[in-house]
Amino acid sequence: MPLPHTTSSSFRAIVLPAARQARATALAFLGGASVFFIFEASKSAVFPKLTIWESHSITIVFGSCIAAGAAFLAMKRQASMLSKIAAEAALRERLEMRQRVLQESEARYRLLVDNSPEAIAVHRNGHLVYVNAAGAALIGSAPGDDLVGRRTIDFVHRDDLSLVRQRARPDASRVQYRLIRIDGAIREVDAASVEIPYEGTSAIQTVFRDVTERKQLEARLMHEAFHDALTGLPNRSLFRDRLEHAVAVQMRQPTLRVVVMFLDLDDFKAVNDSLGHEAGDQLLQVVAERIREEIRAADTVARFGGDEFAILMEQVSAPAEVLSIVNRIKVSLRRPLLLQGRLMSVSASVGVAFAESGEDVDTLLRNADVAMYEAKEAGKARHAVFEPAMYTAIMHRLQLESDLRAATVAPESAGLFLTYQPIVDLRSGEMRGVEALLRWHHATRGPIPPMVFVPVAEHTGTIIPLGNWVLETACRQLVAWRTLWWTERWDPASMPSVAVNISGKQLQEPDFVATVADILARTNAPAHCITLEITESVIMRDTESSLQTLRALKTLGVRLAIDDFGTGFSSLSYLQRFPVDVLKIDRAFVEGVSRGGSDAALARTILTLGETLGLQTVAEGVEDESQRVQLERMGCVLAQGYLFSRPKPADELTAWIRSRAEAVPDAWKAAV
Repeated sequence: MPLPHTTSSSFRAIVLPAARQARATALAFLGGASVFFIFEASKSAVFPKLTIWESHSITIVFGSCIAAGAAFLAMKRQASMLSKIAAEAALRERLEMRQRVLQESEARYRLLVDNSPEAIAVHRNGHLVYVNAAGAALIGSAPGDDLVGRRTIDFVHRDDLSLVRQRARPDASRVQYRLIRIDGAIREVDAASVEIPYEGTSAIQTVFRDVTERKQLEARLMHEAFHDALTGLPNRSLFRDRLEHAVAVQMRQPTLRVVVMFLDLDDFKAVNDSLGHEAGDQLLQVVAERIREEIRAADTVARFGGDEFAILMEQVSAPAEVLSIVNRIKVSLRRPLLLQGRLMSVSASVGVAFAESGEDVDTLLRNADVAMYEAKEAGKARHAVFEPAMYTAIMHRLQLESDLRAATVAPESAGLFLTYQPIVDLRSGEMRGVEALLRWHHATRGPIPPMVFVPVAEHTGTIIPLGNWVLETACRQLVAWRTLWWTERWDPASMPSVAVNISGKQLQEPDFVATVADILARTNAPAHCITLEITESVIMRDTESSLQTLRALKTLGVRLAIDDFGTGFSSLSYLQRFPVDVLKIDRAFVEGVSRGGSDAALARTILTLGETLGLQTVAEGVEDESQRVQLERMGCVLAQGYLFSRPKPADELTAWIRSRAEAVPDAWKAAV
């Protein structure tokens, strides 16, 4: 803005220099007159004899000198005054130029502020004195509306007022808070304030940045980082964080317990395989909602992944409270639900672990997992409360799994070996075949029963290489016995066949048929002397796939047997389709044949069924003479069990075979 030209300033610029000049002239005249008077008086006193012409001449000369000096001084003074006037004019011009530059700068700044995309407001003493267009839009007001004079706290969320008030401190000039628009909507803003002069007085300028979308994105990412996308439940990370806090609280309040439950759905894989993953996801969402309905409001339920859920209960006063919730969850899950047009229900295995003094989070989670595993091993829809013995059993099982994996590299060195149990003719007592049975004499644990290590091998998949090793070893032993038969010239009709149990996992292997063919080729074992035993439940898991595999095995020439027949759920139509040669009656029915009743009736039915279909039948687990007699009366031809012989290693069975063969008359040998 240019400097103003008022009347007083013009007077100072024009009138005052002239007055000073007149005063100086008067003073100069008076001074000159005084000097001439003194000069004339002094001249008359000093030179009394001067003539008038001499006196006038001296006076003229002196006066000329005085006039010349006065003129010189006057000119010098005038020059000084003119220089000052020029300097003042130049200064005034510079000030006016600076004023114009400042006004132009202020105009440009005002234009930039008015049109800035950033919301800017200036306030003084808690009241607005200026708001730009972007600020008006942020607040929800039209640019033309009068916001000046409004209180700043009217636009601040009441819970954030303390943050805004602290902004006056030098170290708190930047703050994030919630801003309330005129329409009541809430926006998250980042505000940076600085003190500025405004209209001649100190004020505060605040620049606002709307960070609502960024905050929403951060909140969404934070939620996704700690919650399961499918069910919306907390995930493993958030569950662990809450568990750590709960354990810390229990250390201060030991009378209130912390409980962790692990819940795993039973047969969930079957839902995915039969109905698809979309149906499986829908089921998980229903399960999550039903669990939420049964737990307390303060409890946490999380999805750990797959079909596994975890529940955190804090401040539990009695175990009965926990078990009550477990039972409610199990009942709730059993309620039927409609899934892709099918009415079904679901069950779960639940492991419960109570936090003990001094236990850390990892230990508590491990204990709950161990208890859940124990419940699942015991059957479906069960729960188990952790006990220290469970962990010991799990560690033994893990060690067993490790030892089994190592044993697949060199089975014989690891103590694995085969025993063979004879299959005899009930009418003559002669051996007609043997069943190869896997045994394990562990280097440190001693003999381990098959019922212990075989399920572990099935679970870990090591049953596949072990099963192939069993088949190859049995084939080699068969060839050794055949060589013995021909060497000793024993009756070829009495040469035994070898039965080998096949695991369901082996049967599911896509190259299993090729593996069997390769073993037969490498060992030179005759295929018709090999019987592969498969349990009834295994071949019924996937009937079409099993049927194709069994037919391919039959093309190799091997014989097929259904082991433990009668305990599964195969129908007569399936039995007719399967290319089997032998039905093995489960020992559960054989035990009761001597007592009559339903077991005897079932055994008789299986024998009749085998005869009708042209299949051999073998009774398993014959242990006393009464069972043998009754089975023979029913028409059973072949049987095996302790009554005839326990399973023996190959060398012992060879000696047993030799002793029985030596008892055969020489005439019978000659006939051969």
